Amino acid sequence: MGIGRLFDISVRSMAAYQQALDVTSNNISNASNPAYTRQKVLLASETAENGKGVGVKVQDVIRIKNDLLGVQISKYQSMLSDADKRSAILSQVETIVSEPSTNGLANYFTEFFNSWDQLSTNPNSIPLRLNVIQKAQGVADRFKQILEGLNDVQKTLQDNATTTIDQINNDLKELYGYNSKITESTLRGISASELKDQRDALVAKLSESVNLSYRINDTGAAIVTIGGVQAADQYGYNQFEVKIVNGKMQMVSTDDTQAAAVINSGELFAITDLYSNKIPQYKSSFENLQNTFVNKVNELHRGGNSLVQGGTSATNIPFFGELSIDGSVSGAISDGLIKINASILSDPRNISASDVANNDGDGGTANKIARLFDSTFGELNGQTFMDYYSSNLNAMGMEKVSSANAVESNGAILQELKNENSSYSAVSLDEEMTNVLKYQRSYDAASKMVKVADEMMQTVLNMVS
Repeated sequence: MGIGRLFDISVRSMAAYQQALDVTSNNISNASNPAYTRQKVLLASETAENGKGVGVKVQDVIRIKNDLLGVQISKYQSMLSDADKRSAILSQVETIVSEPSTNGLANYFTEFFNSWDQLSTNPNSIPLRLNVIQKAQGVADRFKQILEGLNDVQKTLQDNATTTIDQINNDLKELYGYNSKITESTLRGISASELKDQRDALVAKLSESVNLSYRINDTGAAIVTIGGVQAADQYGYNQFEVKIVNGKMQMVSTDDTQAAAVINSGELFAITDLYSNKIPQYKSSFENLQNTFVNKVNELHRGGNSLVQGGTSATNIPFFGELSIDGSVSGAISDGLIKINASILSDPRNISASDVANNDGDGGTANKIARLFDSTFGELNGQTFMDYYSSNLNAMGMEKVSSANAVESNGAILQELKNENSSYSAVSLDEEMTNVLKYQRSYDAASKMVKVADEMMQTVLNMVS
């Protein structure tokens, strides 16, 4: 072997091991960086055209990445974010309903019907009649508070959706930037490991907001779709907006509003599902309870008789709302608020407590209204007011419990996946320090080869001089 070739092999080896040391040092410096993926140097024999070995070269620097684990982490991150957001919103709903407590609707219902029971024993009592009005107002106010609270939750959810989609749009724009740089680097034969780490972290962030699928193409770019709609690649990115269609919240492309993403996990799914389905269901159940309550009380009250005034008692007076010319009741409920009949508010003697005309001592109607508390109604699925109310509260409670359980289970699975991914892709300081020693010794050996070649060259020169 010629001295020149010995020099060439030695220098090439020193360069290769220096690069290997650089990669190892980079690994060590990023050992505590959770977004960093360990890099590994692949060394290969360098051969000449005649097939003879001429040293060592760095064939490639690869990222130790398990793509299947990455997909699973994105999936469960999305599910965890959905459950976490859902649980937080349902906690707000629980606060609005405020059960069980003295401020709960159940307590106001009980007090209302108890006031009629008390009135039935002493139908002439003005204080007891005023008590009925007061308790009715309490029920009316509580219904209003609950329905307004649910409306406020929906408005908040719409604001949340807009904010979340705005952030998704920003992330997609940023993702396109990473894809472009990674593609350019790949085509130029330049490693883009750090850019890929940043891209993967961005994809993970996106998965918290919405369900997505992605694949890595030949140039290293992430081809991302959200709910079946193209979102970003190396050529461009999509932008989305909130759209309400028939009361249902959708995430649609700004370029094609007919292209609606099918959202089924992530924080945005919790927002859209609660806005479009759960909150309307809760509102509907409360409105049904409210309407049935008003109608049943009015039905009995209109059949009863007020206290005698001007020599006669009055009948056909609705307790809630006003009597129209056509004989129907109007304005009993307006914008979620139950309205007590104006004549009753101005004069409690107009409350119908008697079953018998011109008989102030009879409390039959008051007793019938009091008994409504224990009656069942077809409008309430054959349940009493309290049973129907309780069944709906139980459904809400089960939804909250289910969300809390999902947070726990998905969180546990996600942590296991992250631990597995960490053991696969994270930096092991022991392993890297071993590599440092290995590459340093190889570098030292190559440098000694240079010294040997230099000594040989000096010997030759001395011989010819």
